[in-house]
Amino acid sequence: MTTPTNQFLKTLSTSKIIVILRNIKIDQVEEHVGLLEHYGLNTIEITLNSPDPFKSIELVSKKFPKINVGAGTVILKDDITKLSDIGVRFIVSPNTDPQIIEETLNRNLVSVPGFYSATEGFRAIKYGATILKLFPAGSNGLNLIKDYSAVFPLNIKLVPTGGINLDNMNNFLDKSFAIGIGGALFSENISLKDFEDRIKKIKLFLNI
Repeated sequence: MTTPTNQFLKTLSTSKIIVILRNIKIDQVEEHVGLLEHYGLNTIEITLNSPDPFKSIELVSKKFPKINVGAGTVILKDDITKLSDIGVRFIVSPNTDPQIIEETLNRNLVSVPGFYSATEGFRAIKYGATILKLFPAGSNGLNLIKDYSAVFPLNIKLVPTGGINLDNMNNFLDKSFAIGIGGALFSENISLKDFEDRIKKIKLFLNI
């Protein structure tokens, strides 16, 4: 693994969660990310289908240098150069696209491609990915993690995402390196108080 990947995994091993901030607005970023940092949830993903995602990512990179900030829903190779320039540390895609994986690694960033089938998983591994996002994970994810863990190389880290919530998060964490949580934690109209309450509940479940 590359040094950026090792550092990313070291940071993620503490919180065990990639917090997905989909549709976050630029005027929400500072307060919401500040709460995440305060409570030790220090790996966040801002999706590119959010309003002003590049401005939001740049703000996090400058204001919160200790946060592992990543870009999600990355489907265009040309976006990766711009994201690298504004301080992104990892790139998450919803699918397995060799061009995205290779360009991410060429930029010395961490690649987290999405996959669902064994074919997609092995394709991602072939092109250099060592952290794979199982998506969507909610319905059959635990069975898939068990099956894939038996055949994927031992160095491959699985991060199930999609359909993860308070009811099933510990089951997924028992079987995988980390998890991605989006809608169960953040939604675009959530109040800051409700957001903090959800963070506290997750912290209790994680015992961190």
